[in-house]
Amino acid sequence: MEKLNKRISIVFAILVTIFICLTAIGPKDNLFGHQEYVFFNGGNDLFADYFNVHRFIAEQDPYFNEMVSNYLPLSYLLLMPLNQVCDYAHMTQDDCYTCNVAVISAVVFLIISLFFFFDSLNRLSNKQGWRIFNTFLLLFSSIFLYSIERGNMVFLAAAGVNYFLVYYDAKTAWTRRFGLSCLCIAAVLKIFPVLFGILLLRDKRYRDIAFCIITGLILTFLPFLYFEHGFGNIPRLIDELRAHMAIAALPDTVYKFGIHSLTQMIIFAINYLNPGQIVAPTIAMWTIGTKVLTAILACVSLVLAFLEKQRWMQIGLIAMVIMLFPTDSYFYSGLYLIPMIVLFLNKRELNKMDYVVAVLLCLIMNPVQLVYGPVSLSAVIINIFSIILWILLIVYSSINTFGKTKHIQAQ
Repeated sequence: MEKLNKRISIVFAILVTIFICLTAIGPKDNLFGHQEYVFFNGGNDLFADYFNVHRFIAEQDPYFNEMVSNYLPLSYLLLMPLNQVCDYAHMTQDDCYTCNVAVISAVVFLIISLFFFFDSLNRLSNKQGWRIFNTFLLLFSSIFLYSIERGNMVFLAAAGVNYFLVYYDAKTAWTRRFGLSCLCIAAVLKIFPVLFGILLLRDKRYRDIAFCIITGLILTFLPFLYFEHGFGNIPRLIDELRAHMAIAALPDTVYKFGIHSLTQMIIFAINYLNPGQIVAPTIAMWTIGTKVLTAILACVSLVLAFLEKQRWMQIGLIAMVIMLFPTDSYFYSGLYLIPMIVLFLNKRELNKMDYVVAVLLCLIMNPVQLVYGPVSLSAVIINIFSIILWILLIVYSSINTFGKTKHIQAQ
């Protein structure tokens, strides 16, 4: 089995290496051009999420301004120390790019975020006997490069999930509490990591669940008091979240995961090639249908994650829900899939289906950009493979869970 384990790891490494080489040496004057679009908008708004957050909080009033700010206050509070280095209250986004101090602060924040992410991944990978070359290859994946360019807090949230998994079975109580606290921080920063709490529910760790609920509530609501209007910001935040979701549902080829997003990408592409081909009523119908289908698959995934015994599969099912359920799940959400990759490539028992999973993971991480006009074919293709992987994991887990149950009953 160990020999087979090495083979699947090598398959993963070879495929990712090929995709990286195609990105680096591919022609620049045809469909394989525009490799800069591995970054959002070709890198034209570098670290935009980071700079926008600073502009939100410049006057300590992030929820009552002209911009739509849809983060919980802990996200803003964490950046307050770096907010003092520039006069963000009177700066546009373009001003941030021309301000050396602002750019340096963005780099400092990125370095801090990457430190925690790599430290957490290193602790998780050492525990699993992870091969270092696979980590190196992941650095050049579409998901990782996209995440760096956004300047988003997702690295901190992903690190929190990694620490939670590292210390999930720790022997000392304070170490377990540290892991639980990291999950709480991740959940407050990005909301959906709270779904990893299913692991605690499955193992009947009710005290730990109570600890997470109390800690999560404190981290969610107490930071509101630091900003203008205090708890009065809560209704405003809810309104801004609704506005953000409405914008996120519009047809586009922005790099997002999900069945709904894929449908919107295809609609955008068709209407670009043949304007007016798909009309508003049809778009509305598809929107409702894709959201219902996504909700069904998400519920099935979470139930299977609760019943599943294999840790890599549990993490994979939960990660796929985080990636593919929200309508505004950008490609950086793929960072939550990395713990699954670590555990998957170090499985002791493998079968032929695992090779299919390995290939799909490579295709999702693929950095090669195919761009035609304003249409990103890579965004469409990567999304398709992500959905296929999601369905495959559901089928795979269903067979493992219910197939074995029937076999035991037959005996």
